Amino acid sequence: MKTYFVVTGVVMYDDLFLILKKSSDDWNYPNDWSFCSGYVKEYEAAEDTCLREIKEETSLDAEIVKTGKIMEIIDKNVKGHLIKWVIGVYLCKVASKDVKLCHENQDFRWVRKEELKEFKFVPGLLESLKNINLV
Repeated sequence: MKTYFVVTGVVMYDDLFLILKKSSDDWNYPNDWSFCSGYVKEYEAAEDTCLREIKEETSLDAEIVKTGKIMEIIDKNVKGHLIKWVIGVYLCKVASKDVKLCHENQDFRWVRKEELKEFKFVPGLLESLKNINLV
């Protein structure tokens, strides 16, 4: 089993959460919804990765307001191989809703917490919210 270290930035504007729909050609979870996330680069602080990924994926400048506990998700990739995701979770706030998507995602929505159950998410998304005490 391979292990990947990633971060997830739960982006909030007032009482709305930003969710992103992954591209249809994404290697893992195409067309599923997620928060801003990405791989931590060598020697890059996880917090810096989180803010970088939010900026790259949405063009938004964010501020980390809460750090969650490290969590692990065991999952299968598209070829059926087990993968372990080690995830750093951060609650981030932004001052603007003006999202400009990069190529990694095909759509976005600003939704209320109670609306999240209406979307098909990547594994672990709701656990990310629990991790930072939002559900």
